[in-house]
Amino acid sequence: MNKLVLDTHILLWSLITPEKLSQNLKHKISIAQQDSSLIISSISLWEIAMLASKKRINIYEPIDAFLQSITDINGLKVVDISAQVTAQSVLLMDDFHGDPADRIIVATTRINSATLVTKDQKILDWAKLGHIKFLEI
Repeated sequence: MNKLVLDTHILLWSLITPEKLSQNLKHKISIAQQDSSLIISSISLWEIAMLASKKRINIYEPIDAFLQSITDINGLKVVDISAQVTAQSVLLMDDFHGDPADRIIVATTRINSATLVTKDQKILDWAKLGHIKFLEI
């Protein structure tokens, strides 16, 4: 099975509002999780903490406990921001947009030869130029 990298919003939807995801996508995520080939970038944990601190998501437990529960998900690997990911994030071509978290997530996808799961139109427009594999939802 190909490795899947979940964009932050996809991770959140799968945890908080799974009805936003198709049965097909839930199945693909489940298979990747069973194969231990489901990945998030550690920057997603930071993005979630920021969303919670700005009250843009409702989490009914302390943020540190919520983030720990994510890192404890069986079959999910949290990939740290390595030197290789950092370098790759600034080398994205064809005018990839400037959001640093998106750059890190896309670089993580590339370094891991994975497929990115996202609904982010800016990333999808760029990915359709052939730069990364993606699942559009």
